Amino acid sequence: MRSFIRPLVSPRTLAAASFCTASLAASAAHATPKPLPFSYGYSTQPEGGFEVEQYMDIVPVRVPKEADDGTQKAVTSTSFDLQTELEYGLTDRLELGFYFVFHQGPSPDTPFLYMSGTRQRLRLRLAERGEWPVDVGTYLEVSELHNEIEIEEKILLSKALGKFSLVSNLWVEQEYYFQLQQWKFIYNPTAAVTYEVRPGLIVGLEYWARGRFDKHGATSGTDDPSTNTRHYVGPTINLERGPVWASLGVYPRLDTLGKGVAVGDVYGPIWVRVLLGIELF
Repeated sequence: MRSFIRPLVSPRTLAAASFCTASLAASAAHATPKPLPFSYGYSTQPEGGFEVEQYMDIVPVRVPKEADDGTQKAVTSTSFDLQTELEYGLTDRLELGFYFVFHQGPSPDTPFLYMSGTRQRLRLRLAERGEWPVDVGTYLEVSELHNEIEIEEKILLSKALGKFSLVSNLWVEQEYYFQLQQWKFIYNPTAAVTYEVRPGLIVGLEYWARGRFDKHGATSGTDDPSTNTRHYVGPTINLERGPVWASLGVYPRLDTLGKGVAVGDVYGPIWVRVLLGIELF
């Protein structure tokens, strides 16, 4: 028997409504991007928000290689550090992060990638944006790596000036190398300025440094910061489209300009950092 009961909503109308709802949901899903690859900003994940980020550091360095006649020469290789970060908003001001860390050291032959360890951290905003003359956050991280334990603290400072933003991280680390039974005390400050060209496009200039407070002996490894400070500065760019964003920073090294970088120094004459992020919910 043919039914004369008409549906309250036609399939075509239902499909159109579903499409509009999905479009609005996608447009409402905004990520919390990092416009600066090294400096942490003030924003945190909202309560229940979850984001996945992928870091990649690319550093060309000079490493020794034995020639066919037995002599030593220097060749260029590339060091890679990969870090996958999971961010979750415990509250609107407190954010939890968990990292998986991988490293591929420079090698004249065939390098290999290995898992270096894990990290856990908390980031806390002390007030809402604009309530204080300078927006302030704090950051605490603990790392369990293959040869050391690290504790890292940061004070996160930022100030919005229209389309410009000023950002600085007061950043220190305490590293315990359990194989050497040795502590090292590191400083790693950053300072930067960004400019929002248009929504979804931010450019900047970022400086960062790395060195040691303590003067205990000489460096014990090519990846160990000596008492000399490494200085880097370079341009940055951040692109955002809905829940997906990407950042890039290219940093020439300042403290070796005109002198060259020593063979085996894995800090290299230039440092490149790439970040990719996606807001899942």
